[in-house]
Amino acid sequence: MAPTATSALVHQGHKVLLVGTAAASPSDLTQTRDNIIASVGPQGSVSFEQLDRIATITLPGSTYNAIVTGAVAPSAYQHSNAVLAALAGTLLPGGGLSLTEPVSSAPSVNHILERSSADLISALKISGFVEIVVVQQHKASQTEIQQLIQAWGAQIDAAALADQIEFVEISAKKPAYELGAAAALPWARKRVAKPAAPVAPAPLKPTVNKKAVWTISANDDDNEDAELEDEDDLLDDTDLIKPTAEQLAAPDCGPNSLKKKKCKNCTCGMESEGEPNDVDMELAPAFGGAGPVPEEAIVSSKANRWKESAITEVVPKALQPKSSCGNCYLGDAFRCGSCPYTGMPAFQPGEKVQLGGGMLKDDIDF
Repeated sequence: MAPTATSALVHQGHKVLLVGTAAASPSDLTQTRDNIIASVGPQGSVSFEQLDRIATITLPGSTYNAIVTGAVAPSAYQHSNAVLAALAGTLLPGGGLSLTEPVSSAPSVNHILERSSADLISALKISGFVEIVVVQQHKASQTEIQQLIQAWGAQIDAAALADQIEFVEISAKKPAYELGAAAALPWARKRVAKPAAPVAPAPLKPTVNKKAVWTISANDDDNEDAELEDEDDLLDDTDLIKPTAEQLAAPDCGPNSLKKKKCKNCTCGMESEGEPNDVDMELAPAFGGAGPVPEEAIVSSKANRWKESAITEVVPKALQPKSSCGNCYLGDAFRCGSCPYTGMPAFQPGEKVQLGGGMLKDDIDF
């Protein structure tokens, strides 16, 4: 008959996974399998896998009601964390595990089996198992130790491992939910939405007739149903009247006219060229008679010619000072490129020009 933990977990109609080892004899495996089949009945089933293949294959998820591993002597191998995780994944929620393996009663002395029964229980908890119970635990006899050494293929004296190895049989279960499932905490309460503060109604926006809005896109040329605005409808009757020649001709008076002289009793401010004006009549005595002031005697500001702010500075030629070139005293704007006064400020005619007090000294003292 199967071990105690197995008989407590296996029931009629269950799907059971039997995990064996290469050290177990085929006859013992067959006997254990037949005992489990008798427990599950004709409606149940029993599958078989080797322990050394569990970590390298993919077991079907949530399939078996119970798993029996290490039940066939000699139970010489430990279950790694990867094997325990794979066994937990293939169990149905609430399924049971019956596990038997050798552990060390003195891990600090025994360097072959470094995991104790407490370490095995911790590994089962980390893999997701709950309700972990130690069904039975006993020290290995000399015969069982000899079987272990033979299964391991080690050259060790059996007497040296006396009182250092124990066999432990553990019963554990998978939780009644899938690993990684989420559930609300018992003290969590549904938050009650606070009433929102009253919001002032937004001002009504004028309704826009979308059909009346003129739009165009790059794909309108390919769309035969697109409605485009006719450019002829954008013109009114006045836009279609052709202007006459008189309307296109330049005006007879004013800055835009073709005339060069002002009209009699001019009111547009147009300057006169060649005719006597008030300035000519005022300055005529300075030039020895009546008549217009010579053009070269007038220095005029041409900027803003037709604006009321235009300034005209009139200097009689007879009063202008003389110099070798006639322009030295006016400043750099009127001086020749080789003028010795270049860079000096403007001065009055006849004034003696002197350099500044420090301009004849060297800039750097040696």
